[in-house]
Amino acid sequence: MSKIFELYGYRLDCWDEKAEENLSRAWCPFMNAECDGGGNRFQSAIDLNKTPELKTKLPNKDIIQVGVCSLQPHPNEQPWIVCPRRLLSLKGGSLSDKQSFVRRHLSDISELEAGQKYFAWSEVKIKTQVAVGEDDAKSFDYTFDYILSGVQKKKLEDVARIVGLTPTVVRRLATENGFTLASRNSEIWIDDFPTDPLIIIEIMTSSTSGGNKRNRTQIAMALRRCHFERR
Repeated sequence: MSKIFELYGYRLDCWDEKAEENLSRAWCPFMNAECDGGGNRFQSAIDLNKTPELKTKLPNKDIIQVGVCSLQPHPNEQPWIVCPRRLLSLKGGSLSDKQSFVRRHLSDISELEAGQKYFAWSEVKIKTQVAVGEDDAKSFDYTFDYILSGVQKKKLEDVARIVGLTPTVVRRLATENGFTLASRNSEIWIDDFPTDPLIIIEIMTSSTSGGNKRNRTQIAMALRRCHFERR
């Protein structure tokens, strides 16, 4: 049976006081932020109020993501990464050397220009449907891990035509989502509107949300078992 190899960024066979302190915050060192379970694996979250043995470790938390970075299928075998944040995170500031290396490699293979500004959008859901003939339709419904985009200045009225909304609605949405608006010659511009290149990034890892409840192989159960084994 697979066992947890890394928990909240630290190997269990090298567990120390620093790792214990990191655990108390449920912190992800790869994002430099609290663990989010990989982005969209919320069903594996743990309610600490129902798990008193773990609540003592995280007294200031009520709900946590399980924080499992990698698993080891068998002793002396190469660990399997199960959290996409362990491979790549485009969130946060201070990153590990490995994360910085991956970012540089991503920049190289994507042919991004040094010194240029790019947006990184996470968990981007695209849902659309196209009619095929009179009675049939094709649909697309998917959430991408990241989409990178360039940045350009664009008139708000032009943006409104592109997205099919009124200028008033576009202005409100742009303000709510933190875009930069500027007035030039009595016209409103969005100074950081997404543009080419558009790059889709998908990070493939083993799933951490499944498992068998009867056999106690769900990932949340594995975290609780791991806690008892280390005591």
